[in-house]
Amino acid sequence: MRKILWSGVFSLISIFCLSVMVSCETGNGVKQTKALQFSPAEKQMVQHCNDFSFNLLAQAAANEQSENIILSPLSASMLLGMLMNGADGETLAQIREMLGFEDAPIDEINDYYRQLIDVLPALDQHTLLNLANGIWVVERFPLQADFVQACKQSFDAEAKNVPTFVDDNVLADINRFAATHTNNRIKDIINRQMVDDNTVMALVNALYFKAKWQDKFQTSQTSKQTFTTLLGEQIQTDFMHRTKEMRYSEGDDYQLVELPYKGGKYCADIILPAAGIDIRTFVASMDEQRWQEMTTYMENPEVELALPKFSLKYNRRLNNDLQALGMIDAFSDITADFSRLSNTPSYLSLVHQYTFMQVDEEGTEAAAVTIGLVNEKSAVPLEFRRFIADRPFLFVIRERDYGTILFTALIGHPEMQKQ
Repeated sequence: MRKILWSGVFSLISIFCLSVMVSCETGNGVKQTKALQFSPAEKQMVQHCNDFSFNLLAQAAANEQSENIILSPLSASMLLGMLMNGADGETLAQIREMLGFEDAPIDEINDYYRQLIDVLPALDQHTLLNLANGIWVVERFPLQADFVQACKQSFDAEAKNVPTFVDDNVLADINRFAATHTNNRIKDIINRQMVDDNTVMALVNALYFKAKWQDKFQTSQTSKQTFTTLLGEQIQTDFMHRTKEMRYSEGDDYQLVELPYKGGKYCADIILPAAGIDIRTFVASMDEQRWQEMTTYMENPEVELALPKFSLKYNRRLNNDLQALGMIDAFSDITADFSRLSNTPSYLSLVHQYTFMQVDEEGTEAAAVTIGLVNEKSAVPLEFRRFIADRPFLFVIRERDYGTILFTALIGHPEMQKQ
């Protein structure tokens, strides 16, 4: 059963743009709580992150054939944040500009991600959100010391040496990492078809989120209802129902309702475009400014809500999306500049993201893994051309200093002689 679930998409955006969690417990097993304290510059980074979120979603929606799209912009952003520490020149400038960090020094960007890792884990005691970053690198590809230190210090990512990526044991280790950090929701993120002898590094970010609704839906109220898919097909599927006061906003072309998770630190925002408005056109109009307008001034009316249940997996190669958003040079084996990563020339060969999301009466479970593969640049081959004069051609004789032509000839029949 296929249906486009923009409520799920925007829920994932809301969750992963603002949330990342690792274990943070006291000695008696009770998780300590902390509060975010962003500087004005870091608040701007959040806004830029949101812009990137909507830009990535719109780019995927414009080119996606599937009726469902589920992305984790934070997972992609954090992986690229690690990679920024190895980029330089125009490659670095393009990644920073795409993420909205063009005015921020790398150290401040790293501190921003560090705070997400340190503080968001402890926002409340009810939400489980795990984060993990990993790096695998072949032994012949020496990493710059500053890159290694930045990834360890700001992203909790330590480089693990491997002999080669054309090794089933290495690929199995990376897949185990993904499964372990997503509660087995995402297991297979890399295979032999994705790597070759020139693959020298893999960067992986994994996110796992699980939270219960602040007010659960009653299963007795769940019933079959008609859903019209993106392609216009009408299907019968399970809808959850609730009527109560909710945070709500609306405009000429949308309705928005906010559903808080237990603890109140996380929520799902569900946006329904007005009837007759194409969903891809709508998402293309979204940016941080409009998002603020939609979510800042909300009322608390009584709302009759009907929301379909779903459990979906999705994956997408992000190379073309990221290039369309301005990150071009990183993927080129000619122009990529990762000199702060290694003295050995390299380029980004792949960015691929895998996601899972389940929404039911109890709450939401979501997972994402983003993998980036770095390849060593091959030696630039000499240009090779074929010139087969098997049809009429011109023949010119000239002097070289000034180009004075001595003879010209049109050869149309090499064996025909004219007296």
